[in-house]
Amino acid sequence: MRVTLSEVWNFADIIKNDEKGWSFALHAGNAVVDSISKETLQQLRDDNDFNTELLPEIFTFRDILWQPDVFIEATQSLPSLRVLQAYCEGQARVNEETGGELGNIYAELLRMLGKETGNAVEQLGKENPNVTNVLGTLRKNTFPIIKFFIVHPRNRLDYYRDAVNRLNYAVKVIITEFNGKYTDLQDPFWEVLYDKHKTSHAEDKAVQPKGKERIEKEG
Repeated sequence: MRVTLSEVWNFADIIKNDEKGWSFALHAGNAVVDSISKETLQQLRDDNDFNTELLPEIFTFRDILWQPDVFIEATQSLPSLRVLQAYCEGQARVNEETGGELGNIYAELLRMLGKETGNAVEQLGKENPNVTNVLGTLRKNTFPIIKFFIVHPRNRLDYYRDAVNRLNYAVKVIITEFNGKYTDLQDPFWEVLYDKHKTSHAEDKAVQPKGKERIEKEG
């Protein structure tokens, strides 16, 4: 079952703590994090240690991700992109070192954001690159990851409002100046999975596992 970032909390709340077999997968564009437990999902919602400076550092302060097409030459874009790539890679390592499922979620998203930025750096380093296409692809591919961090429940309200305004502006720019379509932009979402063989009932232990069943109904 596919549920939005805001709906997943209500769904998780109706799952009893001792109810086995449930897990979640986060989809944010090309970044997918599987096998997330309900406990980790709750930790994410209540993460008092969440780095609220992540959002401005990966988006709000990064004009390259939301400003109009002012970066006409490749050389104008490369410095900003390299700074963003280095920051994402560094923060991915920091979150990996914290350990646990929660740190791995942040690390995977930041690693993919750094990878997408690195791809743009590589493309712009080629001879006669199409800057508009490269930056348009970058903004489209990073949109789901940025949106995940914007709607993170532990964000500062002022950071959230500022980022939402800039994201809306970025969408307009993608459509009007980067030859994009609104339908090209993917919202991040949670996938709910249920493995009926991971239960605490004794009778289920005799059943041979057949793998996870993905709930197909759209949320």
